[in-house]
Amino acid sequence: MVRRASDFYPKRDLVLGDKYVLKEYINEGTFGYVWSAIHLETEELVALKIPKDQERGDHTLSEGVKLIGDSHSNIIEINWMGRLDGVFVIEMEYFRGKTLAEELSDNGFKNPKTIKEVALIFLKILAGVKFLHSKNICHGDIKPQNILFNDKEVKLTDFGTSKFIENVFVKTVDAGGTWAYMAPEIAGSNKRYLISDIYSLGVLLYQLLTGRTPHETPIQVVNNIPFPKPREINDNISKSMEEIILRALQRNPEDRYQSIDELKEDITERVLNTEHQVTSMPLNIIEKVSGDDWMQNVINLYNDEQYQEAETLLRYQKENGNSTPDLNYHMAYVYYNLERYYDSLSQIDKIEIDKVEAIRRDAFKDNIFSLKAKIYIELKKYDEAMMLYEFLSRKNPEDINFRYRLSITYGLVNKPNKAIRLLEEINEETPGLLYIVKKLGHAYDMKKDFSKARAFFKYALRMDPEDVLIQNRLKVYEQYLNMQ
Repeated sequence: MVRRASDFYPKRDLVLGDKYVLKEYINEGTFGYVWSAIHLETEELVALKIPKDQERGDHTLSEGVKLIGDSHSNIIEINWMGRLDGVFVIEMEYFRGKTLAEELSDNGFKNPKTIKEVALIFLKILAGVKFLHSKNICHGDIKPQNILFNDKEVKLTDFGTSKFIENVFVKTVDAGGTWAYMAPEIAGSNKRYLISDIYSLGVLLYQLLTGRTPHETPIQVVNNIPFPKPREINDNISKSMEEIILRALQRNPEDRYQSIDELKEDITERVLNTEHQVTSMPLNIIEKVSGDDWMQNVINLYNDEQYQEAETLLRYQKENGNSTPDLNYHMAYVYYNLERYYDSLSQIDKIEIDKVEAIRRDAFKDNIFSLKAKIYIELKKYDEAMMLYEFLSRKNPEDINFRYRLSITYGLVNKPNKAIRLLEEINEETPGLLYIVKKLGHAYDMKKDFSKARAFFKYALRMDPEDVLIQNRLKVYEQYLNMQ
């Protein structure tokens, strides 16, 4: 029986496309559900990730396509991804173990480990990240929830899931506190750099040895709130290890380690070859910086799509003297979601970009231009939107999202040839993304090249059999082409 992808909910013993049988629920994250499953052809136990947002599933994980067929001892292997009866799934290696998050408490590891033991675990994590970086893939979401381990192995998962996410607020925060691990230059943006993974690794090592992260909330990250040095919390940490952590955590990317190899070499030479078997259990408890974080509060409201409540909270901040660029940008973002487009543009005009920290300014500008382009499309100012997306695409050629939106804008200004050229480039780089295939069908339809439109729509219908719009369009093609 064909299922509507938008109505799909996984459950035990459910058969997917005569290929898998779901067996046990493993966990749930911001992106989707993870289940164990039996592969019916091989009878092997595998893990299946099933995105919650089926429409955007293949878009969000397009980076993972590069890893299909590749393997590394410290990476969860991706075997296949695609659609079965319209449902997008990712087949991965099944790993018998638990997440690093399950093994941590406010004092570090629940079962105390020596500094050397922590360093050895960390080196395996570094090996996995190095493998990704060798393929020019940024993990983008390094945190304990995305690291699996058992007595013998340590493996990274969820690589590439953040790179092409559109909603820069809702999708960058979950119960695991992704913001706490996010490098300041990419905080609240779509951008991902290899050097940003180095910062996240510094946060992780800090946490493994102290039981906490340097920052806990978005405002603390954005405003660079001072945090205690590792040895102020745990005086078992050597001076060398503290220096390594603090270098990885440098706010300016140029001052961090510039490669995984540099970080690995320092840990090997300055820690593993010199440290005694000292427990990593922290001895000193320093109270965490607390306080009401308005940015975290509005992000929580975004998650529930409570934009009216978010506006009230932001207005309160403004009335109490908060006139920061971040506040004005959030006001613009809220007004956009409330369909108050001119109010949104007015808030954007109030942003003083020079007051944004230098290392954040580049990503902040891109956020502004991206939001402005979306507003222009809603206001049917397509030429203005096109110019902004052309700029963003030139500046960020690796970002599929900007190129995809530019192709849509080309269609809106009746430039189907340009739209097709851009979409075909994306389809060649990352074949089989449903939303790209559909858009190619629509672009060729606009150009009245019905044979090619039909071919792309047939391909899309194989991936999503329940798309009524495509079904009806194909019926029209059959009648039209048979008449010729």
